[in-house]
Amino acid sequence: MSEWTDYRLSEFMDFNPTTPLRKNTECKKVAMENLGINSRKVLGWEIARFNGGAKFMNGDTLVARITPCLENGKIGFVDFLDDGEVAFGSTEFIVLRKKAGISTQQFVYYFAYWNEFRDLAVQLMTGTSGRQRVETDVLKQRVFRFPDIPTQQTIAEVLASLDDKIDLLTRQNTTLEALTQTYFRQWFLEENENDPIPVSDIATLENNSVNPGRKPLEPFYHYSIPAFDTAQTPAVELGKAILSNKFCVLPNTILVSKLNPVTPRIWRIGEKVQPNSVCSTEFQVLRPKDMRHYLFLYCLMKSKDVVSSFAMSATGTSGSHQRIRPEYILEVETPAPDDEKLALFNEVCAPMMERVMKNQKQILTLQKLRDTLLPKLLSGEVRVKQ
Repeated sequence: MSEWTDYRLSEFMDFNPTTPLRKNTECKKVAMENLGINSRKVLGWEIARFNGGAKFMNGDTLVARITPCLENGKIGFVDFLDDGEVAFGSTEFIVLRKKAGISTQQFVYYFAYWNEFRDLAVQLMTGTSGRQRVETDVLKQRVFRFPDIPTQQTIAEVLASLDDKIDLLTRQNTTLEALTQTYFRQWFLEENENDPIPVSDIATLENNSVNPGRKPLEPFYHYSIPAFDTAQTPAVELGKAILSNKFCVLPNTILVSKLNPVTPRIWRIGEKVQPNSVCSTEFQVLRPKDMRHYLFLYCLMKSKDVVSSFAMSATGTSGSHQRIRPEYILEVETPAPDDEKLALFNEVCAPMMERVMKNQKQILTLQKLRDTLLPKLLSGEVRVKQ
Protein backbone atom coordinates (compact mmCIF):
# COMPACT_ATOMS: atom_id res chain seq x y z
CA MET A 1 0.00 0.00 0.00
CA SER A 2 1.53 3.31 -1.06
CA GLU A 3 2.00 6.12 1.44
CA TRP A 4 1.03 9.71 0.72
CA THR A 5 2.73 12.45 2.72
CA ASP A 6 2.20 16.20 3.05
CA TYR A 7 5.15 18.28 1.82
CA ARG A 8 5.76 21.97 1.26
CA LEU A 9 6.64 22.29 -2.40
CA SER A 10 10.14 23.45 -1.44
CA GLU A 11 10.58 20.17 0.47
CA PHE A 12 9.42 18.07 -2.47
CA MET A 13 11.37 19.71 -5.33
CA ASP A 14 14.02 22.37 -5.85
CA PHE A 15 13.00 25.73 -7.32
CA ASN A 16 15.64 27.37 -9.52
CA PRO A 17 18.42 25.14 -8.14
CA THR A 18 22.03 26.30 -8.16
CA THR A 19 23.64 25.14 -11.40
CA PRO A 20 27.19 26.27 -12.20
CA LEU A 21 27.76 27.93 -15.57
CA ARG A 22 30.48 30.50 -16.33
CA LYS A 23 29.52 33.77 -17.99
CA ASN A 24 30.32 34.04 -21.73
CA THR A 25 30.22 30.25 -22.05
CA GLU A 26 28.79 29.18 -25.42
CA CYS A 27 25.95 26.77 -24.76
CA LYS A 28 22.38 25.89 -25.67
CA LYS A 29 19.73 28.54 -25.02
CA VAL A 30 15.97 27.96 -24.82
CA ALA A 31 13.75 30.99 -25.41
CA MET A 32 10.16 31.28 -24.22
CA GLU A 33 8.88 30.62 -27.75
CA ASN A 34 10.68 27.27 -27.61
CA LEU A 35 8.27 26.04 -24.95
CA GLY A 36 5.11 24.46 -26.30
CA ILE A 37 1.65 24.72 -24.82
CA ASN A 38 0.90 21.68 -22.69
CA SER A 39 3.74 19.94 -24.53
CA ARG A 40 6.37 17.74 -22.86
CA LYS A 41 8.97 18.39 -25.56
CA VAL A 42 11.12 21.52 -25.66
CA LEU A 43 10.55 22.63 -29.23
CA GLY A 44 13.97 24.07 -30.05
CA TRP A 45 17.13 25.82 -28.92
CA GLU A 46 20.02 27.89 -30.25
CA ILE A 47 23.69 28.30 -29.38
CA ALA A 48 24.40 31.54 -27.49
CA ARG A 49 26.78 33.01 -24.90
CA PHE A 50 25.51 32.83 -21.33
CA ASN A 51 25.13 36.28 -19.80
CA GLY A 52 22.27 35.54 -17.44
CA GLY A 53 19.00 33.66 -17.23
CA ALA A 54 17.63 30.41 -15.84
CA LYS A 55 20.10 27.49 -15.86
CA PHE A 56 19.07 23.87 -16.16
CA MET A 57 20.11 20.29 -16.93
CA ASN A 58 18.52 17.11 -18.22
CA GLY A 59 15.63 15.99 -16.05
CA ASP A 60 14.60 19.54 -15.08
CA THR A 61 11.16 20.99 -15.83
CA LEU A 62 10.78 24.52 -17.23
CA VAL A 63 7.62 26.46 -16.39
CA ALA A 64 6.76 29.97 -17.54
CA ARG A 65 6.27 32.35 -14.61
CA ILE A 66 4.91 35.40 -16.47
CA THR A 67 1.49 36.22 -17.85
CA PRO A 68 0.07 35.10 -20.29
CA CYS A 69 2.60 32.31 -20.86
CA LEU A 70 1.82 30.64 -17.52
CA GLU A 71 -1.95 30.74 -18.05
CA ASN A 72 -1.46 29.37 -21.58
CA GLY A 73 0.39 26.33 -20.21
CA LYS A 74 3.90 26.90 -21.51
CA ILE A 75 6.01 24.09 -20.07
CA GLY A 76 8.80 21.71 -21.14
CA PHE A 77 10.76 18.71 -19.85
CA VAL A 78 14.51 18.97 -20.52
CA ASP A 79 15.82 15.79 -22.17
CA PHE A 80 17.89 17.05 -25.11
CA LEU A 81 21.20 17.73 -23.32
CA ASP A 82 24.22 15.47 -22.85
CA ASP A 83 25.07 14.07 -19.42
CA GLY A 84 26.30 16.89 -17.21
CA GLU A 85 25.65 19.54 -19.87
CA VAL A 86 24.18 22.84 -18.64
CA ALA A 87 21.96 25.10 -20.74
CA PHE A 88 20.20 28.36 -20.05
CA GLY A 89 17.06 30.19 -21.04
CA SER A 90 14.62 32.98 -20.37
CA THR A 91 14.71 34.76 -17.02
CA GLU A 92 10.95 34.16 -17.05
CA PHE A 93 11.36 30.41 -16.49
CA ILE A 94 10.91 28.64 -13.17
CA VAL A 95 13.26 25.63 -13.11
CA LEU A 96 11.98 22.65 -11.10
CA ARG A 97 14.28 19.76 -10.15
CA LYS A 98 13.65 16.53 -8.24
CA LYS A 99 14.91 16.03 -4.69
CA ALA A 100 16.89 12.80 -4.29
CA GLY A 101 14.98 10.20 -2.30
CA ILE A 102 11.80 12.29 -2.23
CA SER A 103 10.68 12.89 -5.81
CA THR A 104 11.33 11.70 -9.37
CA GLN A 105 11.99 13.98 -12.33
CA GLN A 106 9.09 12.65 -14.40
CA PHE A 107 6.63 13.03 -11.53
CA VAL A 108 7.81 16.61 -10.92
CA TYR A 109 7.09 17.36 -14.60
CA TYR A 110 3.56 15.92 -14.47
CA PHE A 111 2.86 17.72 -11.19
CA ALA A 112 3.89 21.04 -12.81
CA TYR A 113 1.65 20.18 -15.79
CA TRP A 114 -1.34 19.64 -13.47
CA ASN A 115 -3.97 22.42 -13.55
CA GLU A 116 -4.09 22.35 -9.74
CA PHE A 117 -0.47 23.56 -9.61
CA ARG A 118 -0.83 26.02 -12.47
CA ASP A 119 -4.04 27.55 -11.11
CA LEU A 120 -2.36 28.06 -7.72
CA ALA A 121 0.64 29.71 -9.41
CA VAL A 122 -1.69 32.02 -11.35
CA GLN A 123 -3.43 33.04 -8.13
CA LEU A 124 -0.03 34.00 -6.69
CA MET A 125 0.93 36.32 -9.53
CA THR A 126 1.67 39.93 -8.70
CA GLY A 127 2.71 43.01 -10.67
CA THR A 128 1.23 45.49 -13.07
CA SER A 129 -1.32 44.38 -15.63
CA GLY A 130 0.27 42.51 -18.51
CA ARG A 131 3.58 41.96 -16.67
CA GLN A 132 2.45 39.82 -13.75
CA ARG A 133 4.78 37.13 -12.40
CA VAL A 134 4.46 34.26 -9.93
CA GLU A 135 5.55 34.94 -6.36
CA THR A 136 7.86 31.93 -6.26
CA ASP A 137 8.76 32.29 -2.57
CA VAL A 138 5.09 32.11 -1.63
CA LEU A 139 4.41 29.23 -4.02
CA LYS A 140 7.22 27.18 -2.46
CA GLN A 141 5.50 27.25 0.94
CA ARG A 142 2.23 25.72 -0.26
CA VAL A 143 1.51 22.17 0.89
CA PHE A 144 0.47 19.23 -1.29
CA ARG A 145 0.12 15.53 -0.59
CA PHE A 146 2.54 13.36 -2.58
CA PRO A 147 2.97 9.58 -2.94
CA ASP A 148 6.14 7.59 -2.23
CA ILE A 149 8.81 7.10 -4.90
CA PRO A 150 7.55 3.72 -6.28
CA THR A 151 4.06 5.15 -6.72
CA GLN A 152 5.45 8.30 -8.35
CA GLN A 153 7.31 6.09 -10.83
CA THR A 154 4.20 4.06 -11.63
CA ILE A 155 2.04 7.15 -12.16
CA ALA A 156 4.69 8.78 -14.36
CA GLU A 157 5.05 5.59 -16.45
CA VAL A 158 1.31 5.54 -17.18
CA LEU A 159 1.27 9.18 -18.28
CA ALA A 160 4.61 8.99 -20.12
CA SER A 161 3.37 6.03 -22.19
CA LEU A 162 0.65 8.29 -23.57
CA ASP A 163 3.08 11.16 -24.18
CA ASP A 164 5.49 8.76 -25.93
CA LYS A 165 2.73 7.79 -28.38
CA ILE A 166 1.85 11.47 -28.89
CA ASP A 167 5.52 12.25 -29.61
CA LEU A 168 5.73 9.39 -32.13
CA LEU A 169 2.66 10.56 -34.04
CA THR A 170 3.88 14.15 -33.93
CA ARG A 171 7.24 13.10 -35.43
CA GLN A 172 5.42 11.15 -38.15
CA ASN A 173 3.40 14.24 -39.02
CA THR A 174 6.52 16.42 -39.10
CA THR A 175 8.17 13.98 -41.50
CA LEU A 176 5.13 13.75 -43.78
CA GLU A 177 4.71 17.54 -43.87
CA ALA A 178 8.41 17.99 -44.66
CA LEU A 179 8.26 15.39 -47.44
CA THR A 180 5.22 17.08 -48.99
CA GLN A 181 6.94 20.44 -48.78
CA THR A 182 10.02 18.96 -50.50
CA TYR A 183 7.94 17.70 -53.44
CA PHE A 184 6.21 21.09 -53.65
CA ARG A 185 9.44 23.03 -53.73
CA GLN A 186 11.11 20.76 -56.27
CA TRP A 187 8.20 20.44 -58.72
CA PHE A 188 6.62 23.88 -58.50
CA LEU A 189 9.47 26.22 -57.61
CA GLU A 190 12.87 24.77 -58.55
CA GLU A 191 11.89 22.85 -61.72
CA ASN A 192 9.18 25.23 -62.88
CA GLU A 193 9.96 27.87 -65.54
CA ASN A 194 6.35 28.99 -66.09
CA ASP A 195 5.50 32.67 -65.78
CA PRO A 196 4.44 33.80 -62.30
CA ILE A 197 0.80 34.24 -61.38
CA PRO A 198 -0.72 35.93 -58.32
CA VAL A 199 -2.56 33.78 -55.79
CA SER A 200 -5.69 35.76 -56.70
CA ASP A 201 -5.73 33.83 -60.03
CA ILE A 202 -6.39 30.54 -58.22
CA ALA A 203 -7.97 31.49 -54.88
CA THR A 204 -10.23 33.98 -53.13
CA LEU A 205 -10.61 35.24 -49.58
CA GLU A 206 -13.98 34.21 -48.13
CA ASN A 207 -14.22 36.37 -45.02
CA ASN A 208 -17.93 36.10 -44.28
CA SER A 209 -18.63 37.78 -40.94
CA VAL A 210 -20.93 36.22 -38.32
CA ASN A 211 -21.90 37.27 -34.78
CA PRO A 212 -22.06 34.15 -32.53
CA GLY A 213 -23.50 36.29 -29.72
CA ARG A 214 -26.82 36.39 -31.58
CA LYS A 215 -27.16 32.66 -30.86
CA PRO A 216 -26.10 32.75 -27.20
CA LEU A 217 -27.08 29.18 -26.27
CA GLU A 218 -25.87 27.42 -29.43
CA PRO A 219 -22.48 25.67 -29.48
CA PHE A 220 -19.88 27.02 -31.89
CA TYR A 221 -16.66 25.41 -33.14
CA HIS A 222 -14.18 28.22 -32.61
CA TYR A 223 -10.94 28.13 -34.66
CA SER A 224 -8.87 30.62 -32.64
CA ILE A 225 -5.15 31.35 -32.47
CA PRO A 226 -4.85 29.64 -29.01
CA ALA A 227 -6.80 26.62 -30.34
CA PHE A 228 -4.32 26.32 -33.21
CA ASP A 229 -1.33 26.60 -30.87
CA THR A 230 -2.71 24.06 -28.40
CA ALA A 231 -3.75 21.15 -30.59
CA GLN A 232 -4.97 22.49 -33.94
CA THR A 233 -8.47 21.60 -32.81
CA PRO A 234 -11.33 24.09 -32.57
CA ALA A 235 -12.71 24.81 -29.11
CA VAL A 236 -16.43 24.19 -28.56
CA GLU A 237 -17.96 27.31 -26.96
CA LEU A 238 -21.44 28.75 -26.52
CA GLY A 239 -22.27 31.75 -28.66
CA LYS A 240 -22.54 34.00 -25.61
CA ALA A 241 -18.92 33.22 -24.70
CA ILE A 242 -17.62 34.50 -28.05
CA LEU A 243 -17.55 38.25 -27.66
CA SER A 244 -16.86 39.61 -31.14
CA ASN A 245 -17.68 38.94 -34.77
CA LYS A 246 -15.91 36.03 -36.44
CA PHE A 247 -15.52 34.62 -39.94
CA CYS A 248 -17.39 31.52 -41.13
CA VAL A 249 -15.14 28.48 -41.63
CA LEU A 250 -15.90 26.74 -44.93
CA PRO A 251 -15.02 23.21 -46.10
CA ASN A 252 -11.87 22.73 -48.18
CA THR A 253 -10.36 26.07 -47.21
CA ILE A 254 -7.08 27.14 -45.66
CA LEU A 255 -6.93 29.49 -42.69
CA VAL A 256 -3.95 31.84 -42.95
CA SER A 257 -3.05 33.88 -39.89
CA LYS A 258 -2.21 37.52 -40.51
CA LEU A 259 -0.91 37.91 -36.92
CA ASN A 260 2.84 37.62 -36.23
CA PRO A 261 3.64 35.92 -39.55
CA VAL A 262 7.16 35.10 -38.41
CA THR A 263 5.36 32.26 -36.58
CA PRO A 264 3.27 30.83 -39.43
CA ARG A 265 -0.15 29.49 -38.52
CA ILE A 266 -1.62 27.76 -41.57
CA TRP A 267 -4.68 25.65 -40.76
CA ARG A 268 -5.90 23.11 -43.33
CA ILE A 269 -9.69 22.65 -43.19
CA GLY A 270 -10.98 19.35 -44.60
CA GLU A 271 -14.13 18.59 -46.51
CA LYS A 272 -16.18 18.02 -43.34
CA VAL A 273 -16.91 21.07 -41.20
CA GLN A 274 -19.27 21.16 -38.22
CA PRO A 275 -22.24 23.59 -38.31
CA ASN A 276 -21.51 26.91 -36.57
CA SER A 277 -17.78 26.72 -37.31
CA VAL A 278 -16.17 30.15 -36.99
CA CYS A 279 -12.64 31.47 -36.84
CA SER A 280 -10.84 34.43 -35.35
CA THR A 281 -10.62 37.45 -37.62
CA GLU A 282 -6.85 37.09 -37.17
CA PHE A 283 -7.28 34.27 -39.72
CA GLN A 284 -8.08 34.82 -43.38
CA VAL A 285 -10.19 32.14 -45.09
CA LEU A 286 -8.42 31.21 -48.33
CA ARG A 287 -10.55 29.19 -50.75
CA PRO A 288 -9.17 27.61 -53.95
CA LYS A 289 -11.18 28.29 -57.11
CA ASP A 290 -10.34 24.75 -58.24
CA MET A 291 -9.84 21.91 -55.73
CA ARG A 292 -6.78 20.77 -57.69
CA HIS A 293 -5.01 23.78 -56.14
CA TYR A 294 -6.04 23.04 -52.55
CA LEU A 295 -2.87 21.23 -51.43
CA PHE A 296 -0.73 23.44 -53.67
CA LEU A 297 -2.01 26.54 -51.88
CA TYR A 298 -1.52 24.97 -48.47
CA CYS A 299 2.13 24.20 -49.24
CA LEU A 300 2.65 27.61 -50.84
CA MET A 301 1.41 29.41 -47.69
CA LYS A 302 3.75 27.27 -45.55
CA SER A 303 6.78 27.62 -47.83
CA LYS A 304 9.85 29.40 -46.47
CA ASP A 305 9.74 32.01 -49.24
CA VAL A 306 6.18 33.06 -48.44
CA VAL A 307 6.72 32.97 -44.67
CA SER A 308 9.79 35.21 -45.08
CA SER A 309 7.87 37.53 -47.40
CA PHE A 310 5.00 37.83 -44.91
CA ALA A 311 7.43 38.50 -42.06
CA MET A 312 9.09 41.35 -43.98
CA SER A 313 5.74 42.85 -44.99
CA ALA A 314 4.22 42.84 -41.50
CA THR A 315 3.61 46.13 -39.76
CA GLY A 316 2.75 47.04 -36.20
CA THR A 317 4.06 48.76 -33.13
CA SER A 318 5.00 45.66 -31.18
CA GLY A 319 7.08 42.63 -32.17
CA SER A 320 4.35 40.37 -30.84
CA HIS A 321 1.44 42.17 -32.56
CA GLN A 322 2.57 42.62 -36.13
CA ARG A 323 0.19 41.82 -38.95
CA ILE A 324 0.12 41.56 -42.73
CA ARG A 325 -2.58 43.15 -44.87
CA PRO A 326 -5.16 40.49 -45.89
CA GLU A 327 -4.81 41.59 -49.53
CA TYR A 328 -1.13 40.69 -49.41
CA ILE A 329 -2.06 36.98 -49.32
CA LEU A 330 -3.71 37.28 -52.74
CA GLU A 331 -0.80 39.35 -54.10
CA VAL A 332 1.76 36.57 -53.50
CA GLU A 333 3.24 35.48 -56.82
CA THR A 334 4.33 31.96 -57.72
CA PRO A 335 5.21 30.20 -61.01
CA ALA A 336 2.00 28.83 -62.54
CA PRO A 337 1.75 25.13 -61.64
CA ASP A 338 2.00 22.67 -64.51
CA ASP A 339 -1.19 20.58 -64.84
CA GLU A 340 0.60 17.22 -65.10
CA LYS A 341 2.83 17.98 -62.11
CA LEU A 342 -0.20 19.18 -60.19
CA ALA A 343 -2.02 15.90 -60.81
CA LEU A 344 1.04 13.88 -59.79
CA PHE A 345 1.55 16.05 -56.70
CA ASN A 346 -2.03 15.46 -55.55
CA GLU A 347 -1.76 11.73 -56.25
CA VAL A 348 1.46 11.38 -54.23
CA CYS A 349 0.91 13.88 -51.41
CA ALA A 350 -2.84 13.81 -50.72
CA PRO A 351 -2.64 10.36 -49.02
CA MET A 352 0.25 11.59 -46.86
CA MET A 353 -1.70 14.65 -45.76
CA GLU A 354 -4.72 12.45 -45.06
CA ARG A 355 -2.49 10.41 -42.74
CA VAL A 356 -1.45 13.66 -41.02
CA MET A 357 -5.10 14.45 -40.30
CA LYS A 358 -5.75 10.94 -38.94
CA ASN A 359 -2.67 11.17 -36.74
CA GLN A 360 -3.83 14.56 -35.49
CA LYS A 361 -7.17 13.07 -34.44
CA GLN A 362 -5.38 10.25 -32.63
CA ILE A 363 -3.10 12.75 -30.90
CA LEU A 364 -6.15 14.65 -29.68
CA THR A 365 -7.70 11.45 -28.29
CA LEU A 366 -4.49 10.58 -26.44
CA GLN A 367 -4.19 14.10 -25.06
CA LYS A 368 -7.75 13.97 -23.73
CA LEU A 369 -7.09 10.58 -22.12
CA ARG A 370 -3.88 11.87 -20.50
CA ASP A 371 -5.55 15.05 -19.27
CA THR A 372 -8.45 13.05 -17.83
CA LEU A 373 -6.21 10.56 -16.05
CA LEU A 374 -3.61 13.00 -14.76
CA PRO A 375 -5.63 14.82 -12.05
CA LYS A 376 -7.14 11.54 -10.85
CA LEU A 377 -3.70 9.92 -10.52
CA LEU A 378 -1.94 12.91 -8.97
CA SER A 379 -4.69 13.51 -6.43
CA GLY A 380 -4.83 9.83 -5.42
CA GLU A 381 -8.45 9.51 -6.55
CA VAL A 382 -7.37 6.66 -8.81
CA ARG A 383 -4.67 4.28 -7.61
CA VAL A 384 -2.53 2.16 -9.95
CA LYS A 385 -1.00 -1.22 -9.13
CA GLN A 386 2.80 -1.27 -9.00
